Amino acid sequence: MTRRIGMNLLLWGGDITARHAPLIDQLAAIGFDGVEVPVGGQPRDELNVLRGTAEDAGLAVTCSTFIPDEVNPIAADPAIRAKSVPYLKQRIEEAAFMGSDILIGGIYQAHKAFTGKAPTQDEWNWSRDYLRAAAEHGQKFNVRLGLEFLNRFEVHLINTSADAARMCDDVGMDNVGVLYDTHHANIEEPEASSAIKALAQSGHLMHMHMSESHRGTLGTGQVDWEGTRNGLADAGYDDWLVIESFGMLDPGMVSAANLWRNCFDDELQVARDGLAFLRNRFC
Repeated sequence: MTRRIGMNLLLWGGDITARHAPLIDQLAAIGFDGVEVPVGGQPRDELNVLRGTAEDAGLAVTCSTFIPDEVNPIAADPAIRAKSVPYLKQRIEEAAFMGSDILIGGIYQAHKAFTGKAPTQDEWNWSRDYLRAAAEHGQKFNVRLGLEFLNRFEVHLINTSADAARMCDDVGMDNVGVLYDTHHANIEEPEASSAIKALAQSGHLMHMHMSESHRGTLGTGQVDWEGTRNGLADAGYDDWLVIESFGMLDPGMVSAANLWRNCFDDELQVARDGLAFLRNRFC
């Protein structure tokens, strides 16, 4: 089995810059195979330091991003929607610069941008067309797009793995797939194993986030880890398992993830314990 384990750096904040380079070395020393770096317009010299540090440490890089309100691809205002494709194209180019072949996140709409109503067909179509244009750009840079279905408290357009797979079908691009996140699935999916198997059968399972129900240390919450393991085994999944935990170091992340307390004592201990948990059960 060649599954690789990564650590998402959002645990240390949403704005990851050169000052976090020592953290990459620490994660390499702990034994990770890669780091997941959020990209959001950092200067290239900052990204260059992060990329170089990862390369020197022997770590692969994957990338994530958020979509802010001002470039919401499903906004009612066409002037806002017009900004969405250029924004995501820039993030794709940053991911490619970092040496990542994938950019993941709830990139089909702005995070926490609600209308107070169920998603409309117009919103679906706007997101589909935007994602298709971005995916075409991604092909030029050999970057795949992983659509992360998020729970109902964070988005309204895509809340389930089936919805994400349907969007992939509608976009119709080979470099668009689904990121399955165990935290969101714990809220929205009735049963982990069958959801993962169905997603794999659709041909769209692309990436995995291993995240606990309370966003703390893996194995200490309510996620169905046995069902997740069985689903991945039945699906023949052999790619990234990326730990995603959140804490209170960054006030912006506190608000984004609705975190009002740390469910752990130390960020690096979350990484150490999570790595051991995954190596023991999934690799």
